Parts: sequence; C-alpha cells; structure tokens
Amino acid sequence: MDMATTPGAEGPPEESVKHIGCAHYKRKSKFVTPCCDKVYTCRFCHDEAEDHTINRKEVTEIICALCDTRQSVQTNCKQCGILFGKYTCLECNLFDDEDKNQFHCQGCGICRIGGADRFFHCEKCNMCLPMQLKNNGHKCVENVSRSNCPVCLDDIHTSRLPCHIPQCGHLLHRTCFEQLLRFDHFACPICQTSLMNMEQLWKFWDAEVENTPMPPEYRNYFVQILCKDCHKEGTVRFHVVGLKCSHCGSYNTCRIKGPVIIRGFERNLENMNLNEDRGEGSNVNERNNDLPRNN
Repeated sequence: MDMATTPGAEGPPEESVKHIGCAHYKRKSKFVTPCCDKVYTCRFCHDEAEDHTINRKEVTEIICALCDTRQSVQTNCKQCGILFGKYTCLECNLFDDEDKNQFHCQGCGICRIGGADRFFHCEKCNMCLPMQLKNNGHKCVENVSRSNCPVCLDDIHTSRLPCHIPQCGHLLHRTCFEQLLRFDHFACPICQTSLMNMEQLWKFWDAEVENTPMPPEYRNYFVQILCKDCHKEGTVRFHVVGLKCSHCGSYNTCRIKGPVIIRGFERNLENMNLNEDRGEGSNVNERNNDLPRNN
C-alpha cells in the first residue's frame, strides 16, 4: 500500500543508541541550559532527566566536548577549531555528525530529515509535504500540523515520528495509523471519513448482507442515513450488518432517522429517491421505536 508521509522533524530515531556524544546524537559539543544552568549533550538528554523541557533555540552557550571550552553558540570551537557537527543549523542550535539528509525549513521553523528535494512546504497546511502530493494534488487543511495526533495526543509539528496523510487531509502518526488498522478502526478520528480505500471490505459486506436475510417482519423497514465518506443523505433498507450508501456504496454511514415501514417499498423507495433529488422530504410515517518524525 503506497501511502504518503510527512518528513519527521529532524531528530534521532527512537530506537537508536549512539556511543559518540550521547544516546541521541553524534556531536562534539554540549550545551548549557538557559533554564536550569546545567550541561547536557542534547535537549532529549535534558528532557529525560529534568521535570521540564527546554527550547533549544534559547541556548546561547555551548561547551566543546574535546577541549571543554565554554563559548557562545557557533559552528567551530574557538579554542581547538573542531567542527561541532557535519550538519550545523545555528537557527535551531543543532549539531549532528550523522548524515540524515537534514534540512532547515523556514516555513516550519525547524530542521527536518529526508532531503529538501523530496518535500515542499504548503503555505496553507503550514507544513512540509511529500513532492508526490504537490504533483498529484492534496486536500489542504489550514495549519494541520499545529495540533496533536488524535490518537496519542502528542504534538504533530515537532514530532520525530513520520505522519500518515489520509485523503481527508488530517494528520496522525504512522504508528498510530497502523495501530488503528490492527484494531479494525478504519475511520479518521477527527472527521470519520474512511482512512483508506475500503472497496474490498465493502464488497465483503455486500456478500454478508446478501447471505444474511432479514426476518420477514423487518423486510419493509427503511432508515434515513448520512454517509461519512460522500456526506450525502439517503433512504435505504435496514439491515443489521450495515447500511450501505446508495450514492457511493460505502458502509461508513450513520442512521439519522427511522426506522419507517414502507408498504410496497420498491415503488415508495423510487418516489423517495425522486423527492430527495428534488430536495423534498419523504411523506411516509416514521415509527418512534428504535432497532438494534523532528530533530
């Protein structure tokens, strides 16, 4: 399944362990924290040890890991001349000796990984997106990354985890997306639109409906539904397996009215569909009872 993902915010993989610098980075510097005046190799080391987090852009002093010279933030050590990191971003105060195809995105305001040639910054979405979405088009959601993942509630914009981009345009971590699928949740947690192409599952449900006839007393029951995929309303025959949208064929629907009993349902259903196309309501009687990744 070919899915578009956002670039992770520039940062180390969660599972990586390094022996040069710290467990998160290969670098030849340490920084002095402006919040608690302590020395740490990176912001992750600080955040793991302290009861507060640090904004690395506020760091003004660093210490050379080779000669222990304390100095202002700069590319090379003023004493021994060593380069603190093969990749250096003085705007983010980031030094890294590993090549991760890092790049600084002015629009996002942070460093990311994956290569600047593979991503573009969408001004409306206010985030970096894969080039394939620029060429093929994507649904813009204003400031979509300036929010938390709807599954784990962690920040999206500065996350080191890659994000999945469903057709609805909302973002969630790829790991969270995969977890939803493992537990048979196929709808966006924000807008309830299907997260992926569900055609094969709908065909399976068609077969289930065909092989599960309703008892005679329920065969004239109809309900009014709203499709969460095409956002259209319709009147369909009630079935315990699912309520299929008559417009797009999706079973990602919810009941908004009914059930109603329709005698001679084929003729009445045809009339109701004609009324719906004209924007008119149905004149049948309704029953009141209810049926069953960042660096």
